[in-house]
Amino acid sequence: MSTLAETLVALGRQTLEDPRRGIRAVLDLGVPIQARTAALVLVAVASAIFMHLGTLMLPPTTDPIAGFLTGSPIRSAILQWVILLASVVLIYRVGRARGGTGSFPDAMLVVVWLQVIMLAVQAVQLLALVLIPPLAGIINILGLVLFFWLMTSFIAELHRFTSRGAVFIGIVLTAFAVAFALVLVAALFLGPEALSDV
Repeated sequence: MSTLAETLVALGRQTLEDPRRGIRAVLDLGVPIQARTAALVLVAVASAIFMHLGTLMLPPTTDPIAGFLTGSPIRSAILQWVILLASVVLIYRVGRARGGTGSFPDAMLVVVWLQVIMLAVQAVQLLALVLIPPLAGIINILGLVLFFWLMTSFIAELHRFTSRGAVFIGIVLTAFAVAFALVLVAALFLGPEALSDV
């Protein structure tokens, strides 16, 4: 177990120093597809647990959407898993459509490793909420920047793209397209009034 922990820490350090080299080292480990699938579930559950721990330390929310997301740990874990799986599909499909060479199993490992790094950031943020609450907001902003930087680098390495700038633009455009599609679906199922709060 200590060897596994040391390996993960070493890979994490390498990823932060050079994201493309770090994710390539992770992909070259040859992790079995069953382990990748199980890891996707585990990081979804861990993320849901961290989210609920965070809500316990914050004032109660009156936002119905936030209440729905945090109302049940099981529901949160399932939703996290669905979001992660959708991310895998989008990273694979959109990347291949743009001439990328990455595989679906490798896209899954990319999402898992990105989530592992972000779970470490969440753990630091939770610690800050307990010890130095104002610092948690700064960590949240830095974590968001780190998330996009790592995701851009990981996708670029996965699909062997040379331009990280083009990859980042692709991420932003895909995010807008997905958000627009979700708004349309909400309007179809909930009625036009569902758009009034968007």
